[in-house]
Amino acid sequence: MTVFDHMTPLEKYNYYMQQANLDVPVLLWIAGSFIAALAVGLLLFFGSVVLKVNEPLLGVLGFAIVLDVMVGYPYLKGRSRIEAIEANLADALKQISDTLKTGSTYEYALREVAAAQYGPLTDEMKKVLRKLEEGENFENALLTLSHNIDSRLVSRVVTIIIDTVRAGAALADILDDISQDVREMNRIASERKTKTVLQVIFMLTAGVLVAPFIFGMVSVIIDFLINASAKAQNITGAPLDQILNARDLVIFAVKGYIISIGICVSLMMGIMRDGKVAKSLLYIPLLLLVAYAVFFVSQFAIGMLIGTGLG
Repeated sequence: MTVFDHMTPLEKYNYYMQQANLDVPVLLWIAGSFIAALAVGLLLFFGSVVLKVNEPLLGVLGFAIVLDVMVGYPYLKGRSRIEAIEANLADALKQISDTLKTGSTYEYALREVAAAQYGPLTDEMKKVLRKLEEGENFENALLTLSHNIDSRLVSRVVTIIIDTVRAGAALADILDDISQDVREMNRIASERKTKTVLQVIFMLTAGVLVAPFIFGMVSVIIDFLINASAKAQNITGAPLDQILNARDLVIFAVKGYIISIGICVSLMMGIMRDGKVAKSLLYIPLLLLVAYAVFFVSQFAIGMLIGTGLG
């Protein structure tokens, strides 16, 4: 249990905004994201009406993508910073251990790490040193790490170090063992990403490229057959309107399916590669854009080939 488990959603979102260096009130950022997304959605909707593209879903899709990107950006930026800290943690612990083995003090070992190039972890170590310089004891200063970093790994490492210091055990040896464990955890996470590459490629190809292309082709062929049959049988008036309405409903359902499968592929990627559903926020906007773009390119290309198009 960490301090972050007791935060409200707004407090935790505010924390990630700070991690992303966004000095904006939380509610203002969310409201601004909604307004920007609404503006883009309306622009795409009215643009499709003016250009007679007849794609009302463009507005909804544009609104959802912009809102998702803007609201999700602080979280994604903050998580990337925390992941960088976890990636450098093993090397930092090993350096502290080696420094302590030479007979140096805890403070000197932390200064060595703060002077090294460990990315965001270096900045956090400097905060710990600042606490020490302000008169805090080693334990309270070290707790700054677990209070500033939303990571169970960092929290557990800090707890082990503090318990070791309190017990008077050999901290250098303990840090050696912890660094090996952390390095092994990072290796396992890296292997999981490597082993799921083929599955991810298959899902991307099938769900974001092949399926939208086939559905785009099918929608144009359906339109071509309907128009050809209507002209051949001289169908006009209400019967033709009913047929065209049924066609539009089928194509609308196809577009909804493309959006759904794009979201599902994003969720599966987030779970398989990172073990976190929230990481899907990174993939959803991009995959939806690609899937919808492939669908329209397919419609345009096949329409050019057979000399027709939806409309």
